[in-house]
Amino acid sequence: MLHEITEANRQSWNRIHADRPGRPAEFFASGGLTLEALEIDLAGDIAGRRVLQLACSCGDEVLSWANLGAEVTGVDISEVAIDLARTKAAAAGITADFRLADMFALPADLVELDLIYCSWGAICWAPELTTFAALIAERLRPGGSFLLAEHHPIWEILAVRGANQVAIAGDYFGRTTPRRNTDNAKLPTGARDNPNAPTFSAFVWPVSDVIMSLLNAGLHLDHFSEAPSPEIYPGLGPTATQLPATYTLKAAKPSRNVSHETSPQVPK
Repeated sequence: MLHEITEANRQSWNRIHADRPGRPAEFFASGGLTLEALEIDLAGDIAGRRVLQLACSCGDEVLSWANLGAEVTGVDISEVAIDLARTKAAAAGITADFRLADMFALPADLVELDLIYCSWGAICWAPELTTFAALIAERLRPGGSFLLAEHHPIWEILAVRGANQVAIAGDYFGRTTPRRNTDNAKLPTGARDNPNAPTFSAFVWPVSDVIMSLLNAGLHLDHFSEAPSPEIYPGLGPTATQLPATYTLKAAKPSRNVSHETSPQVPK
């Protein structure tokens, strides 16, 4: 059963996803990738590996992982998004599995995964982190990893008001209180600059909460970094380079311990 906020968001996504087609099929048919260099580097060699993307939208990153040789599944709650992704994969001639599913209620066969991936506006739709992290840990194989490349929550709460001017437009510590009203720049493509756009309820999760939820679920942190991205602070000017805009983390599930017992000594 979908969380009531998630269900409301699903209906809103269905209304705007036709305006979110992503890159064309021809881009992927020619081997194109929409992944950042850091994401590819952190994932390592994923050829032949089982990869799952949560909140996959129109499938661009799923098709990118497939172009790198992975066996990829993408899940999303929007029927419109999944239809777009399937159509694009077929047109590109790329094998990828797209499932209509809530990331809190994954299909039972999606287990023993090598990599679970979330990107750019995914974790803000999770209404709770403890269960989210536990599900990730449960679905990874021992030695598998979770890779998250995400908008920084500082960006989520700051609204640009002019050159070198920002206003606080959200609560960094809002956590489980959904953020229904936000700066136009933070709205999804299809809703931005659209006076008739449906409403969405998202959550602002402090980076520390994200990291601790993964650690408490038994994963260990392999990488964490923050970075500026001036283009997502439009109008702020040169000082945009002085603010965090994105963060990337990789957390791994420990490998199974292998017992190396010594053979009993035979008395001489």
